[in-house]
Amino acid sequence: MLSKTLRQLIDQLTRWPGVGSRTAARYALYLAHLDPTEREILIQSIENLKNLRFCEFCFYPFDAQNQEVLCPICRDVNRKNKTICIVEKETDLNAIEETNDYRGRYLIIGPAVLWFDDDRFKSRLKKLIDHLKKESIEEVILAVNPTTEGMALVDYLRKTLRAKYPEIKITTPRQGLPRGAELEYADPETLKSALRERSD
Repeated sequence: MLSKTLRQLIDQLTRWPGVGSRTAARYALYLAHLDPTEREILIQSIENLKNLRFCEFCFYPFDAQNQEVLCPICRDVNRKNKTICIVEKETDLNAIEETNDYRGRYLIIGPAVLWFDDDRFKSRLKKLIDHLKKESIEEVILAVNPTTEGMALVDYLRKTLRAKYPEIKITTPRQGLPRGAELEYADPETLKSALRERSD
C-alpha cells in the first residue's frame, strides 16, 4: 500500500502529458529514493518556476529581470520585426532557433488539437491580429506541425488573416517534413530548407 504522500504525488504526475498511472508511480518512487540534496535541488527548480514570465508578444516563457515584458528574442533589435512565424509550442520555436537561420519574430498560438475550442487560442489569435494591425507586419509564416489538426489550423489561420489583411504575405514551410511529423523532431537542415523554401 502506497503512502498518502506518494499517492498525492502520483496523482499530480498523471496530469503530465503522456504519463499514465504506472509511469507516474515509477517516477514517484524514483523521487522518493533521491538523495536529499538532489531532491532539494529539484524542489528549488520547481519553486523557481514562479519567477517565469510569458512574453507579451510571442508568449515564450523567460526569466524576467525587473519589469521586462518581452523575451530576449522579441527584445533583440537585430531581429526582422516585419516577419512573424506562428508555431504551436515552445519546443517548435526552439527547433527553428536551433537552425540559426530564421531571424524574424514568433508567436506561440497553442496546440493545433485544441484550436477550435480553446479560450487560450482565441486570446492569442486576437493578440496576433493586434500585432498585424500595429506592427506593420509584411509576412506571417504558418509553421504549424503537418498533422491533420495542424493542416486544419493552417487553413483556418490563412483564411482568417487573408480576409482581414490581404496585403500581408501568408506562407507555409515547404512540404519537406513528413505528414504527421513534429517540427521539434526535425533535423536542423531539413527545417532550415523547409523555411527558406516556403511558399504562399
